[in-house]
Amino acid sequence: MMSSRRRPRMTASAVDRSVNRPSSRLRRRRRIAAALLSAALSIGGGAQAAPPPDKAPSVAARSAIAQEREILDGVVAASLVGALSEELGGRAVKIRLDRVDVQTTSLRDRLVTGQGMLQIENASDWIGFRFSTLYDAILESAGYPELSIGMSGTEGRAVPNDAALIRELDDRVVGMLGEEFGTQRVRLQLDRISTVETGIRYLRIDANGIADFGLDGTAPTRVEALYDRQDNAWLRVAYVLEGTPPVVTPAPTGEG
Repeated sequence: MMSSRRRPRMTASAVDRSVNRPSSRLRRRRRIAAALLSAALSIGGGAQAAPPPDKAPSVAARSAIAQEREILDGVVAASLVGALSEELGGRAVKIRLDRVDVQTTSLRDRLVTGQGMLQIENASDWIGFRFSTLYDAILESAGYPELSIGMSGTEGRAVPNDAALIRELDDRVVGMLGEEFGTQRVRLQLDRISTVETGIRYLRIDANGIADFGLDGTAPTRVEALYDRQDNAWLRVAYVLEGTPPVVTPAPTGEG
């Protein structure tokens, strides 16, 4: 049986106070945005008359910039851990960032690029990676990064291509293309293939070639793969068709 007790009527003034009271997190974001706008105007941005070029940003603006950078570093690092794990078949990863460059493209948006080192599960090897992502300073969030995994720097050593691995790689990419384009038959011709040892147990394979879609024509194709020689497993296989974003199929954990 429903209660007959009447709900107290909320006055208009009470509603207004409830709606208009911003959260502490929103107030902080507004303060940071206002300070960043002040800093931008102080160095000549905006439509207002710019102050002398030697005038430094205010203490509040410098503090806001430092606070935003601290938040950005944490958000981007968490985003990278999640994306790297996903592209490596859900395997646990650890990262350390060696360089992070931030370019302000608007009051709100930041282009973040950099490189670091990656450890996969309990492996002793650390391998390099590069990344690029967009960061939203208002929402304090990062987009899904573009990744290049297995960059070895000066420690990498070119080795002869393994014919069996190249055939496996070819078959995997053809299968991925078939999944993307339905039942259409696709042929792949890879050339300019290079294999580099990155660490002790990993091989990074890069190749360029042509994907042949029959009557629908051909498309230049770039392939990037990472192979674990100890577990005999493809950790990552990615391809790029000219004019399209990367399409990635991570290998399941433990796949041989």
